[in-house]
Amino acid sequence: MLTFSPFVDGYYDTADQVAHDLRRRAEAHFRRQEKEKAGLRSVRSFEARRERVRAHFLDAIGGLPEKRTPLRAQVTGTLDRGSFLIEKIVYQSLPEFYVTAALYRPRFVAAPAPAVVFVHGHSDLGKGYANYQAVCSDLARNGFVVLAVDPLGQGERYQYFDPATRRRTVGPCTIEHTHAGLPLILQGASIARHFIWDVIRGVDYLERRPEVDAARIGLTGNSGGGTQTSLLMMSEPRFAAAVPCTFVMTLESYLKTGQPQDAEQIVRGCMVHGPDHDDFLTAMAPKPVLVGAVASDYFPIEGSIEAVRRARRVYRLYGSEKKVDIAIDASRHEYSPGLRQACVNWFLRHLMSRKPDFVTGKPEILPESELWATPAGQVLAAFPRSRTVYDLGLENLRQNSRTAHSGRRSPASLRQAVVRILGIETEKRRSPIFARTTHESVVDGCPVEKIFFFSEPDIIVTGVMIHPRSAEPPSQTDLVLLPEGTQAIPAETARLEALLRRKHRVFVFDVRGVGAVEARPVNPARNADSFDSEFKMACDAMMLGISLLGLRTFDVLRAYDYLKTRSDSGRIGLYGRGNTAVLGLLAAAIEPGFAELAFEDLLVSYRHLCETRDYNRKLYNLRTMAWGILREFDLPHLLACLPPRPTWLIRPRDAHGEPLAASEYRKEMLQAAGPLPRGWRPRRVPV
Repeated sequence: MLTFSPFVDGYYDTADQVAHDLRRRAEAHFRRQEKEKAGLRSVRSFEARRERVRAHFLDAIGGLPEKRTPLRAQVTGTLDRGSFLIEKIVYQSLPEFYVTAALYRPRFVAAPAPAVVFVHGHSDLGKGYANYQAVCSDLARNGFVVLAVDPLGQGERYQYFDPATRRRTVGPCTIEHTHAGLPLILQGASIARHFIWDVIRGVDYLERRPEVDAARIGLTGNSGGGTQTSLLMMSEPRFAAAVPCTFVMTLESYLKTGQPQDAEQIVRGCMVHGPDHDDFLTAMAPKPVLVGAVASDYFPIEGSIEAVRRARRVYRLYGSEKKVDIAIDASRHEYSPGLRQACVNWFLRHLMSRKPDFVTGKPEILPESELWATPAGQVLAAFPRSRTVYDLGLENLRQNSRTAHSGRRSPASLRQAVVRILGIETEKRRSPIFARTTHESVVDGCPVEKIFFFSEPDIIVTGVMIHPRSAEPPSQTDLVLLPEGTQAIPAETARLEALLRRKHRVFVFDVRGVGAVEARPVNPARNADSFDSEFKMACDAMMLGISLLGLRTFDVLRAYDYLKTRSDSGRIGLYGRGNTAVLGLLAAAIEPGFAELAFEDLLVSYRHLCETRDYNRKLYNLRTMAWGILREFDLPHLLACLPPRPTWLIRPRDAHGEPLAASEYRKEMLQAAGPLPRGWRPRRVPV
């Protein structure tokens, strides 16, 4: 018997340990922040904290562009809707980066009038989605100028789109956001910065319109638009009032749901430093903010109510408690008619000083194509020179990454960078390991042990030790990391037999959440495209300022520590394949005690992934990533930490998951690594 039976052979229930560990870490920060906020007794102390939170937020998203380039806005058409007109707008938030929008302009209102920016939730139709048209129409009929902005990946702004076939190559919008967002995470940024900047430039455009009173600009959106509203409340001070809908809750309430979110919705370190969702609300204090919520949302209504309760304490410091409120409609997740009515009335009251007595009806909805600002409904078809968020990511990488110099750093400096970026708590390695053997037997002539121990408090890791048949004591124990862990042993017999024939002892090891300690799914999704449980837990770790990659790398180091406690280990080798090859390389860079190294199907570099528009997201996702890695190093640079140890690179892979040709290997791995010691090179095994 070479694999573990359920519950680690009946010793422990480990199915929830990763999720519980992340929740335990998060709850400690939530309680600390509660105390911190309770101690804010003056406007001055609150505003000092608000600036700290805002500074952290801006760093986490990679900052915002410093230069406002020409908008080059153009009106491409006008629709007459009776009491208002709809102008079809295209502007450039950055050079050759096109934003499509619809401007609803009341016909019979004296200028300058108040305006509302509408940001859209996750519908591929963008500004053409019926519910969103209804909100804009109701606002326009009540005298507001409305700018409805297509977000990235929605409406006319598909970022992965082939004009020749008129088909998107990555989608729908939620998938596209995350596909584009993951390479930015590697760079220490977020795709959120582009959502924010597109709308900031939309506000710049509104301020230039003679119909608009720039001192009275509001903001609203629901779901993903509620996210954008929240992000903009934190980063753009010109908004005079806001109505974020069907998004605002608390991080703690959402953590418990097991649900994932898009890349733009995850702010690195927010559980530690903020912003929590009440911080988004109080970012505008004492300006008027109404939270729109629905009773049957998958975003927990309890969290919405709690966020508003917390925000009221801050507004009370300003004597403006009535300027923050919540409207709850008996509906499901949508910008419902009830919320639409509440939104219009909030803006009537706070931007027009009018009686909030509007009652909504059923606004007429136009076909999506009627609102197109481009001839065929996609900017990439209309503007051949148009840049995409992928192009902006490349530009950011080349301008801001330190990787050009990382190859010249000392091994000691690189080791420190790996520890820092992964968030590894090296002092925990001093804790003693009390390993337990659950089973001993002989299988096909090989003595076998099944072992588990605590990598850190409440985290159990498992391994199967396979001894060679020879009576002669082995000189080396190989720590073997497989993507499916010990559960893959039956399928990996040939590979393990090859090691045993070298008279090596083999320790097949499970990091947390893998193999015999596989994590129980926390949501129904089953693959990386669908934001599965691995993605969710990796996002939770990122919001804690750490990474699932780092936690698992720590487990590999603890496996090394365990083997060092055994008198029979001898030298310790390390083998990793696929996504565990990345774990192995990171662990080997930190721990010089590994004597021999082999990495199979290793991703050649994170930079190569960022430079590959259609990288293989199923292979390379948050399992193998950590925020900000490319601020410090790339995978080839870590080769400098490996000499003089014999190292094999077996079939290294490009960002598509394909084996590298010899010329690509020399360029992408050896040349990118920088100077290596004379006489030492990793040995490439092409097949």
